[in-house]
Amino acid sequence: MAGAGSRSGAGAVVYGGGGGGGGYYAAPGATGLIQGLNVEGALKKKKVAYEAKRTRTRKVVIRAYCIDDRDTPHPASQVFAGEDVIAGYEGELYRCIAGTRMQWTLIDWSERASNAGGKSVFCQKGEALYYDEGLAGGPGDEAGAAHGGRIACRPQRPARDCNERSLLRRFGAGVKVVTITEIETYTAYREETVREESSSSFSMSLDGGVGGTIY
Repeated sequence: MAGAGSRSGAGAVVYGGGGGGGGYYAAPGATGLIQGLNVEGALKKKKVAYEAKRTRTRKVVIRAYCIDDRDTPHPASQVFAGEDVIAGYEGELYRCIAGTRMQWTLIDWSERASNAGGKSVFCQKGEALYYDEGLAGGPGDEAGAAHGGRIACRPQRPARDCNERSLLRRFGAGVKVVTITEIETYTAYREETVREESSSSFSMSLDGGVGGTIY
């Protein structure tokens, strides 16, 4: 039986044995573990949406009708003659007879002939269409007018019976022209510097260099 010996080397112990074969075992070198290694994405520029407001002044035409319970339209009653609403006016523009509700349409002056792009709004029964520089914004208000005024649906002022028919006979059906300043809400974009969302976190294991475990 062959004798066995041992010797030591740098970072390893070698055993030799007899018999029909031989082998050796090299002990592993030192290892290290780095946990939570974070790799961040690169910086890049990105467009970010936000809500903004702007004002614009434009000349518009108002057309108004009174709709009955069968959805039949009738001319709304003007409360004064002429198309132009003078600066500083405060009060009703149109009224409807009892039992009907008003539908009014705001049309840009440039589209007056075709009525294209008009926006229609309904008032409740018993409401008139007002222009008043002192009105605060609220339900039924369509646009801020010049000098901070509003076009809005408001309860009709009390009047004698047949007042609306008398107004129609006196002033007829017609349009009103006003200059309004609208506050428009829109989506704008700004550029911001952000990190890419591809950042990751992982662990890395390091061995002791040349060597390792050998079987």
